Amino acid sequence: MMDTKEIQEVEQTTGGKKKGGAWKAVVAAVLVAGVAGSTTLSAFNLMTLKTYIAEREKEENPETTEDYVKIAESYEILPTTNISDAYKSGDTSGLSDKEKETLDMAKTAIEDMKIKDDMSDYEKEKAVYDWMTTKLQQDLGALTVIPSTQEDCDNPYGVLKYHNAVCVGYATTFRMFMQMLDIECMVVHNNEKYHSWDVVKLEDDWYITDIYSDAGKGNYAHFNMTDSMFGQEQNWDHDYFPTANSFKYNVAYQNKKTLDSVYDLPKVLRSAMDEKQGIIMIAFKDKVDEEDAQIVGAIATSMDNMLMSGSYKDMPYSLGTYNWVQDPDGNYIYRVVFSEYNTSSTGGQNLSEKQQEKVDKAVQKAMEGLVSTYGGDMGGMNGDTTMEPEAESTETAVEEVVDK
Repeated sequence: MMDTKEIQEVEQTTGGKKKGGAWKAVVAAVLVAGVAGSTTLSAFNLMTLKTYIAEREKEENPETTEDYVKIAESYEILPTTNISDAYKSGDTSGLSDKEKETLDMAKTAIEDMKIKDDMSDYEKEKAVYDWMTTKLQQDLGALTVIPSTQEDCDNPYGVLKYHNAVCVGYATTFRMFMQMLDIECMVVHNNEKYHSWDVVKLEDDWYITDIYSDAGKGNYAHFNMTDSMFGQEQNWDHDYFPTANSFKYNVAYQNKKTLDSVYDLPKVLRSAMDEKQGIIMIAFKDKVDEEDAQIVGAIATSMDNMLMSGSYKDMPYSLGTYNWVQDPDGNYIYRVVFSEYNTSSTGGQNLSEKQQEKVDKAVQKAMEGLVSTYGGDMGGMNGDTTMEPEAESTETAVEEVVDK
């Protein structure tokens, strides 16, 4: 009969492997030892083994919480209610100097957002989203605008002081603003703990907003999404965090287009790009069948190939994401995100036109003599990288689909 002490002895002989799933080797060894010369484990052995497994699984999969969670093993989700509470009460006596500075910066930001008391919660949330996606930039974890800011890029102090953030910084700062404005909000993390975002309550419904993914674009691609939409990108503990299933305050759904025919899709996509919409949802008057869905997919793929080929220098967009989603009535809607919407060649840096020209000239001078993969000397580019298109077959594909 094996007891806990014997299990520990087996751990020692197997190298003490308990973390990262390696403890399963211990379980295997115990099972072999326990059934040697018999066909079953005793009830005592089985109970001991089940307890051991439960403890190891708890180590690997601790109970889900919102705060005090390490993301990517480097950044921690921390509460900011002391700052939001001080904003609402006006009492800053309980704040540290750093927290007081964070609060002052947050107040200035809210003024810059033009948020008024008579605005709806949705209007306030949208104002915060617009400000954060245009004023802040991503910290890719290696180099930052001011290198010393990296240690604060996961909290509102660093985000607001240096305008620089990782996903945790975006999520906790957005939640702080929501709490300051009396809007319910939680920070969510995925099961693998490498990404975080927010879920916000508007009226009686919850919505997913991922500021980090829209930073520098502000195209509303990850603004007020549903679980089914965001579930195509991430996974999380649905039992712990509230369910988001409303389309009411999703910008793309509010502006959706309803087409008579799937063959009207190219025209609508072109119009959306001309208007720099960034994201669009498209419904169809008649129920979409499998054949219609294939035609829609062919149109989107062909247009994306044309745009990515560099054929149109005045249309610097691509169809970054296009997929089907279901609305609350069970109808299928086509969702298209234009991945290059509202971006610039400066990589998020705030350069003047004159500074950017100097950057371009310096780069071009350094690259003189190198031959482009498309042929020709890179030194003669003068900033114009437009190539003659080799996309006749792609254009023909769209024309054939549309002409059917």
